[in-house]
Amino acid sequence: MQPIQSAVRQREGGARPGGGALEEDAELARRALNGERTAWNALISRYQHRVVVSLLARGVRADRAHELAQETWARLIQQQQKGLLTELRLPNLALTQAAFLAADEARRARRESLAGPVEELPESHHPVDPSASAERRLLSEEQLARAQAALRECPASAQRVFQLACDGQELPHAEVAARVGLSVQRVRQILCEVRKKLRSALEEEAP
Repeated sequence: MQPIQSAVRQREGGARPGGGALEEDAELARRALNGERTAWNALISRYQHRVVVSLLARGVRADRAHELAQETWARLIQQQQKGLLTELRLPNLALTQAAFLAADEARRARRESLAGPVEELPESHHPVDPSASAERRLLSEEQLARAQAALRECPASAQRVFQLACDGQELPHAEVAARVGLSVQRVRQILCEVRKKLRSALEEEAP
């Protein structure tokens, strides 16, 4: 998986894709909607990293973020096979689906822990159907850019800890601590601080 720092450098080197890239995306989406597996594989390869990063920013564990990302693509392919997809706008559709899966999982976990009805939970803990309110719930490119910018604002040592623990390498906390010369407790504290910054960046209103 491509580390987030590499994605940041790529965005800085070419902030917006050219017409050729847009046309290629459109062609891949058209072929994917027709059920061509090679087109799906190309789209997954292109956007998988963004989906994983969006889940990490929501506080999902690295291993679970990868599992939910895979489930995201499986759901989209299943919807296409059932004829439920009329257009394929990526990465927004994948990001929205991933957000829905993460919210639904969080809702189930909280419902089990509280042993109460969903209606008694805060609205932010309710599952979100991405097809019901797309404008309100869409996790956009701008939000992802803000999360990447928030990571760049973190100290280099914190970025290194995040990269080793979450973004690409997914090392155990003890091994991360040994590599960077910190205690396991400090590594966990840094990860909590970085994830909090990423969540804040995702949740803030666009200017």
